[in-house]
Amino acid sequence: MNGANGAELRRRDLMARAGRLGLAAAVASALPVAARMPQPDPARAEDATLLDATLQAFFDTIVPGRVVPVTQSGAPVHPRAIAGVDPEPGAVEADALLLAHDTRIGFDALAPPFLADLEVRSVAAGGQFLDLDYERREAVCLGGLDFGNGDRVVWEAAAAVPFTAFCAAATVENATRATAVGYQVMGHPGVAPKGYRDFSFRRRLNRGVTRKGNLP
Repeated sequence: MNGANGAELRRRDLMARAGRLGLAAAVASALPVAARMPQPDPARAEDATLLDATLQAFFDTIVPGRVVPVTQSGAPVHPRAIAGVDPEPGAVEADALLLAHDTRIGFDALAPPFLADLEVRSVAAGGQFLDLDYERREAVCLGGLDFGNGDRVVWEAAAAVPFTAFCAAATVENATRATAVGYQVMGHPGVAPKGYRDFSFRRRLNRGVTRKGNLP
């Protein structure tokens, strides 16, 4: 698309990609740390469904949401993943798991050691992460994100996934509040190449001009 509308769409597309790029950079910076962390138990690592469910539970702990059977894209949600401590949509419904598996992000390489550390901390809190209530899940995450944890950068990268999915609508092309649940919660209208007809300050904000018609 050419012209002003095309330029606006390209700018908005760039802004959407910026969230994914920032997340990819966070993941890349955490990979050297993850490489020296213990790896998961081979038997558990083979259960992809359980691993995805645990990731969804972690994402729900970082950005909690309502209990739903499917995400905004229609992907299934594990029945034990969402604790349901918030009545509005959260990161799981915003397709945080879909973003985690996006090959452009690289999180799949980080997930195994992260989940291994998550479960070690969860056992100390009383069981597997999926079996914990929200308060104990939260306590596990606070421990992983504590500044005293030498592997904190890995936890930070993992926590960036749900934030990016929810706040940046990173899995939705040309997102609007009608297509991205995160935008619904935040009140963000989303993409509008021709502006918003119902919004105006109803007055001209600046009547002056610079000497040469541009900023210095």
